[in-house]
Amino acid sequence: MSLAPPPHQQDQPVAMRKAERELAEALLQQRRLSSSQLAIALAEKRLRGGSLHAQLAGLGFVGELELRALRAQLHQLPEVDLLTRRPDPTVLQLLAAPLARKHGVLPVEMTAQGELLLAVDETDNLVALDQISAHLRAKGVPRVRLALATPDELVREIDRVYGERPNVDALLAASGKEPPVDKLIEAIVHNAYDSLASDIHFEPDEHLLRVRNRVDGVLVQAHLLHASMWPALAVKLKVMAGMNIAESRAAQDGRFSMEVGASRIDFRAACLPTAHGENIVLRLLDRRRSIVPLERLQLTQTVMDRLHSLMNRPEGIVLVTGPTGSGKTTTLYSMLAEISTEAVNVMTLEDPIEYPLPLIRQTQVTDKIGFAEGVRALMRQDPDVILVGEIRDSETAEMAFRAAMTGHQVFATLHTNSALGAVQRLRDIGVSAEILAGNMIGVIGQRLARRLCPHCKTRRPPTAHEKILLELPDDEHPLYQSAGCAHCSQRGFLGRVLLMEVLCFDETLDHLVAKHASHIELARHARAEGFTSLRDDAIRYVLAGHTTVEEVGRVVNLAAH
Repeated sequence: MSLAPPPHQQDQPVAMRKAERELAEALLQQRRLSSSQLAIALAEKRLRGGSLHAQLAGLGFVGELELRALRAQLHQLPEVDLLTRRPDPTVLQLLAAPLARKHGVLPVEMTAQGELLLAVDETDNLVALDQISAHLRAKGVPRVRLALATPDELVREIDRVYGERPNVDALLAASGKEPPVDKLIEAIVHNAYDSLASDIHFEPDEHLLRVRNRVDGVLVQAHLLHASMWPALAVKLKVMAGMNIAESRAAQDGRFSMEVGASRIDFRAACLPTAHGENIVLRLLDRRRSIVPLERLQLTQTVMDRLHSLMNRPEGIVLVTGPTGSGKTTTLYSMLAEISTEAVNVMTLEDPIEYPLPLIRQTQVTDKIGFAEGVRALMRQDPDVILVGEIRDSETAEMAFRAAMTGHQVFATLHTNSALGAVQRLRDIGVSAEILAGNMIGVIGQRLARRLCPHCKTRRPPTAHEKILLELPDDEHPLYQSAGCAHCSQRGFLGRVLLMEVLCFDETLDHLVAKHASHIELARHARAEGFTSLRDDAIRYVLAGHTTVEEVGRVVNLAAH
């Protein structure tokens, strides 16, 4: 059965610009979109307005980044990722805020050829582009170069750089008394969102309230407030999150949503009593964040080949390991997005559901439905692929392996330090060696390390110790260090790189696991089969100039062989 717009709308043509028609034709020709999906997207465009790009991405038919890449190819334009390539503040003054908002354009930087790089979403609005070019020529900019951005990123960045943001310092200085609580929370949240923070920490002390943002995996102090402000702030946050404000001696969890600039952001809140008051941590969940295709993760070809070999297996368990905040969920979502087709039933069991995956059935774990019971329930839904958010205990592990043994492809996360460590971890949980062998088809280990800002990183020679640590030859290989500039908010880093190792199980490894071989024996065989470790990947990124020795040393033991 195919879906189509309501009968009374089918005879009403939908206006498409030339660029949108070219995009639709390319997607249909490449079989990335069916005619029924296009009909639904056009119906949504008719009802809600907006671009075809926005409707296709919003419905989950085609990913944001895939759409951007295809449109850039069609129009022979470069792409610009505004999440990792922040505009140069010195060029923003060349275009007034009203003009930038009206036409959806954003100055990014001056190129080496003396051209102003402009981030755009629409490429066929010639009148608008002519107006902008004339405006810039009057400002002394003779040439512009267009670069394609995703609609959401462009709106967010225009709002960030040109918008009137609530400011914590301005609120505190506005009057001698404490500012309104709701305004203060709004300002703190805006600051975190603009910094691309993943978490906000409210940490009360005896005399101070410290607010820190986790940016690219590292906590950064954002604000220092007087402790007297915290009781009212804490009560307001607990009300927003649906917590019991009368309870201050027990841990509580909650959720809420709020408008932040041009986006609606979900927050997961966790409250914990401490010696100086309740500590509250907010996790920011941007529902419009795009799933990153695997090919854009800058993985080696060997790792990519191993990932695809795991995804092509019809049954068995694939585990993704790493500490909290290492990107395990993102990797799993990217893999599921690639697996999910009209012919495959993909179902997930998560705690919590961090991001919605279009056309994938996602179930939230609750007090009544735990992971083990949830897997039992999913098995009755005729799934082909099952995602188990986390294997925490023997019962969940038993159900996950039972699903794999009955012909299902199972993906799950596990907290271990490495891919090879997953074997011993599962043994400790209670999974027998006989069940492990033959049912576990692969383990992915990963970490996230901060990426050096490309605008300000500087070269330096390696030290004698680094030459030994990185196993460098006698001839000098330059390394890079962080500096700090306006692009990276003086941090020296902008975005993160993914360090990954992929262990694929073969008959020999199954045999070693079944006979309770040691970690050293497993590692020796894996190495012989071409296994590259997290350490190997970390060194690759350091030598390529993408990060520093100190940064990868924060997440990977470089001294371990």
